[in-house]
Amino acid sequence: MKPLPTSVASYSFHGMLAEGTCDVFRYLDMLRFRYHVGHADIWTGFLPTLEEDFLRKVRATLDRNGLTLANLCVDGPHVWMDDPEERAAHKEQMLHILKAAELLGAKTVRIDFGGTEGHTMPEEAFDYIVATYKEYAAICGDKGMKIGPENHWGWDRVPEYLIKVAEAVDSPAYGHLYHLRNFHDEPERGEAYCISKAMHTHIHADSIPYAKDVIRRLACSGYEGVYSVEHHSAKLEPERVDWQLASLRCLIAELNAEGYDQPAAPSFFDSVYGGK
Repeated sequence: MKPLPTSVASYSFHGMLAEGTCDVFRYLDMLRFRYHVGHADIWTGFLPTLEEDFLRKVRATLDRNGLTLANLCVDGPHVWMDDPEERAAHKEQMLHILKAAELLGAKTVRIDFGGTEGHTMPEEAFDYIVATYKEYAAICGDKGMKIGPENHWGWDRVPEYLIKVAEAVDSPAYGHLYHLRNFHDEPERGEAYCISKAMHTHIHADSIPYAKDVIRRLACSGYEGVYSVEHHSAKLEPERVDWQLASLRCLIAELNAEGYDQPAAPSFFDSVYGGK
């Protein structure tokens, strides 16, 4: 089994961003000098502008720090909006972001379906979502990128819709950002789908007690993306990310020692925290 690459999502420092103590350049330096990872995972909240001069500075910092951009995580524009004018504005913004993703060398791009969790996806929305992702996938495929949603809010958390859209888009450039076990319903179906389509992952703090076998299944599925820590507390972020990334590395080390052929044994953390 090849070494499993790790990263830290820039959203992990959204509290510091809000208080003005972290920007994209400090984040990229932290990846190299504090966390010693080889991949970045940039949330668009850390990109205050898409002006080319600024993006080239970001790309230069990525290159200088020996980092590849595993994922550009897009919040703000998403695919579906009920209002047609808002929908068109989101699409126009997303097309600019795809150009930024190319300049930054992104391997994957996440943009969400939209919609309201618990509400049925209308046929009009489904048709538009599929057509739009086909357009985005054609752009990304030509640039060596993948694009897809993340199961973290709205219609993205409904396995039925994830599968239905993926089958209709039917593109090798379409994938999924798997946010571990975060589904509105049918969690086993959702997890099986996300593992099969994963292009990137977010390993959140409360997934540590069960993440070990999910990581094993991803690795055995042929997933070649990055295992990226995403922290959410907005407090003591550098220190809590230290713990979260170290925990992820420990799980991977245990899997390397045990092998990947059988379901994972209970982790060290089960004996410490009692499992979950």
